[in-house]
Amino acid sequence: MKIVVQNLQKRSGLASRLIEENDPDIFLAQEINLLSEKEEYEFDKACYTTDIWYGFGYYRHGTAMYARKNSDGESPISNVRRVECPHSEFAWMVTKKTTIADINIGGVVQYVTFHGFNNMPFRNVQKLVDHVRAVIEVLRPTGPAMFAGDFNTWDQVYLDAVKAELEPHGFLLVYSWEYPTRDFPLDHVFVRGLVIRTAASFASESDHLGAILEIDVADDGVSDEE
Repeated sequence: MKIVVQNLQKRSGLASRLIEENDPDIFLAQEINLLSEKEEYEFDKACYTTDIWYGFGYYRHGTAMYARKNSDGESPISNVRRVECPHSEFAWMVTKKTTIADINIGGVVQYVTFHGFNNMPFRNVQKLVDHVRAVIEVLRPTGPAMFAGDFNTWDQVYLDAVKAELEPHGFLLVYSWEYPTRDFPLDHVFVRGLVIRTAASFASESDHLGAILEIDVADDGVSDEE
């Protein structure tokens, strides 16, 4: 499976353009401007968004997923779950939204597209941990899963706290990638029961770099029938 993970910075139509450029099986989007994306990619099937005014525009903003349809033209996405951060953001007075879904491509895998608590400029490690924990509480306790996106880990203390929350549930950090203008990455991929074959970052018009990963379900992962 080829997976793209990207914070889109609310750039109009960027998710659709990246699908056309990279041809992924799965796209995990954060800060999507949902109203600007092509309907054929059906990001609205697995999303959690808020309608906001930002700058001079109106956005349906949050997290979302795309998955390539199967040979019968049906979506492989099911069991969509939505988790709201327990804490609101100071700057916008909104809460970050997380989308979770099962996607059956090469086996059923539970995916999380995550945009972590930030609260700029009043950051708080414990509130980010609370957000991660709120997502974990609705995930299956076992089986293949990917927990990926913009974690807003502003330094090693943040990342260590996130790892300490995820590792007891079987999630391992497998890839982090640069955020331009900063010395520490904000974006990460954690997996359970998956094998990462390749991983690389790429630039787009967003302020975040994106990631492209090739993955397989591990031999001991959950099968389609389980």
